[in-house]
Amino acid sequence: MAKSKKYGINTKALHTQKRIDLPTGDVMPPIHLSTTYENTVPGESEYFYGRVSNPTREIFERTISSLEGNENYEELPGLAMASGMAAVSLIGELIKPDENVVITKDVYGGTTNFFATIARKRGLEVHFCDMYDIEKLETLINKKTKLVWIESPSNPNMNIYDLKKISEIAHKEEALLVADSTFCTPFITRPFEHGVDIIMHSTTKYIGGHSDTLGGVVVTNNQEVYETLYEYQKTSGGIMAPFDAYLCQRGLYTLGPRIELHSKNAHQLSEYLANSEYIKEVKYPGLTESHNHDVAVKQMDYFGGMLSFFLEDSINESKFWEELDLYKLAVSLGGVETLIEVPYLMTHEKVTGLDGEIINNAPDGLIRISVGIENIEDLIEDMDSALNASRK
Repeated sequence: MAKSKKYGINTKALHTQKRIDLPTGDVMPPIHLSTTYENTVPGESEYFYGRVSNPTREIFERTISSLEGNENYEELPGLAMASGMAAVSLIGELIKPDENVVITKDVYGGTTNFFATIARKRGLEVHFCDMYDIEKLETLINKKTKLVWIESPSNPNMNIYDLKKISEIAHKEEALLVADSTFCTPFITRPFEHGVDIIMHSTTKYIGGHSDTLGGVVVTNNQEVYETLYEYQKTSGGIMAPFDAYLCQRGLYTLGPRIELHSKNAHQLSEYLANSEYIKEVKYPGLTESHNHDVAVKQMDYFGGMLSFFLEDSINESKFWEELDLYKLAVSLGGVETLIEVPYLMTHEKVTGLDGEIINNAPDGLIRISVGIENIEDLIEDMDSALNASRK
């Protein structure tokens, strides 16, 4: 990709420059499965060992870094990991036992469990905070704070947080701000533009996009942080496999058009639900009445494919699940198909905070939908039919 040109994000997804061009002239990068590489001179090979570097993983790492806004993606590629939780664990290695992390209460359940259990067993101090409570946040961040961790929109409550404001608070104490941007991808929000220092994605979700690959990736715009994370990545060995990297790179080629359709469908479905007599409340940042909608407009190019809602008491929930056809009751999100789940029963366990407070960011009864790319009229008709058939 020519360095002198400022290409658009869809063009970057297709044309980020590879480090190695094959003499065969492949238009699409092939899968490199070799675990080891021949040296012409001992210790001076372009590639050495599959855990340390792999051309397939490398092109994905360079492309995602480019999409997040790193023009020097050669020096600051992403760090592709075996799962989203492996990416969380990688970032967690930045915290030493004499340091602490402040993390939003409203975050993916696996992340909550990691910091509440594994991180604490390592001697790390972990504080969970309602990120809407700015005064509380400011009291928790101090000279010992290494990381502040946030999601926006949050999982599963779809809360929108002002990334710029929170980055300024974190940076006052020289803490690094981490954003789990899985819900957004770079096609919705590019967190570096709002003061974030480290971005992570579960590539299992929108980046892979087809519910058939497991992975995670970490991107930073800080050279020192990158070098530290790279040493942890290659030493700990929780890397993304070549075939998964191939699928994630392929996913990036169509991510822009998919995100646009996911978002359009979710917006229309949220409006339908907001006007339904069978729905108590809808959580979607694109609705003008949603909390911090103005912040969402500022930070997001689209409002995304995720939404949550509560059923009215007049609906028999057991019957509701039986009546749905196109909505598949399953965990995960971001695939081309529409998935529906109950977070507090399926993905978000309760944990205990330092002060003994029970952290449960998934309210009882909350239902989350990952809206797919089906025809929206079919999704609305299926939901309408299920709701009407489930009246008590």
